[in-house]
Amino acid sequence: MRHEFSRRRLFQDLALDAVAGVSLWQMPNLARGESLAPDRPLLKPLVDQVICPWSSRHPRHDHQLIFPLDDERLLMVWSEYYASDGKEAPRGQAGVGDAVSCQISSMVSRDRGRSWGERRVLQPNRWKRNVKHPNLVRLSPSELLFTFVGWDSDTARNVYLRRSDDNGANWGEMVQISEPGWYCNNADRAVRLSTGRVLLPAHGPHADTYVGGARYRGGDLHSFVFYSDDGFRTWHRSKNSMTAPGRGCHEPTIVERRDGSLLCLLRNTNQRQYFSVSEDGGERWSTPRPTTLPSPESPALVKRIPKTGDLIVLWNNVASKSNWPRTPLSVALSRDEGESWSLVKDIDRREDYDAAYPSLTFVGDEALIAYYTRSKKWKRDSEVTLRIYHVDQFYV
Repeated sequence: MRHEFSRRRLFQDLALDAVAGVSLWQMPNLARGESLAPDRPLLKPLVDQVICPWSSRHPRHDHQLIFPLDDERLLMVWSEYYASDGKEAPRGQAGVGDAVSCQISSMVSRDRGRSWGERRVLQPNRWKRNVKHPNLVRLSPSELLFTFVGWDSDTARNVYLRRSDDNGANWGEMVQISEPGWYCNNADRAVRLSTGRVLLPAHGPHADTYVGGARYRGGDLHSFVFYSDDGFRTWHRSKNSMTAPGRGCHEPTIVERRDGSLLCLLRNTNQRQYFSVSEDGGERWSTPRPTTLPSPESPALVKRIPKTGDLIVLWNNVASKSNWPRTPLSVALSRDEGESWSLVKDIDRREDYDAAYPSLTFVGDEALIAYYTRSKKWKRDSEVTLRIYHVDQFYV
């Protein structure tokens, strides 16, 4: 629903903003192309490889995540587009758009991401357009949730869930968890809170009935969460939504803070990552405000480092009102629960490549950062790059 702007609501929002340490009134205007910490170093990865390469059969790969199945196995899942008409195009020139045929595929690694096994289709495309945006959540050593978005038309793009009771060996039937409408979930965004509540961040176009209940027309985007306290046997949506001037707020990423509140970062067209705070487990959200993180209209990812307890953010560190540029891909840390960000470094800053939509998995002392990459000479084709770092590298 739309936020109601009142004196009481204003003071509520300012109080929440004080918790996060960033005030709307303290944010100076940014020059196009400005970035945080311009003299930041480029981190050298322990491992650097393209794990989902371009091919004429599969010219685009993105929306990936890496999920630990046990102490030995990592499951990689991603959106794998395919040439359904049998036509082949030169490398990088297929121009595969968002609505073309796509399935969710998977691979397993048994050596902490250094090599990957045979590719398998985890979720076939059963929709008129495609299926993508995978998320995985662990409820117990044996029970997993797998969510994704199936896309039929300009007005039908819905969220579905499948459940595994044997740690991903088999998956149950699909259940639609969204009211009929148009939705998006980014990969590697689902969160299980310390209370056991599961959040699935989402966005869609605003409608008088509910967010997502209108045709997508390129703007008026609002973010919210689906949430459940019983492993998505029943579920609800946020009581309000998050938006901002311009195209709105979309592709949210959420982390739980030490005091139990939630910090959400949001993509928008205002040259910064915006933030919102929830004090009740995702049911209500403060009005989004700008952070100190310069950004184009592309998504960030925020998580907590298990080894140190600090927050970590990955984002395209350059101010722009448009979708591009999507380089560099930077990393920063927060030791005060998101009030400030420091130790800024680059993961990828090749001037001739886009590097965006990151996912992040911690395995022992290592951080596995995967993201889509593509030459700026390409159209919409892309590959998935994996770079692995020792956590200590973020602190040097």
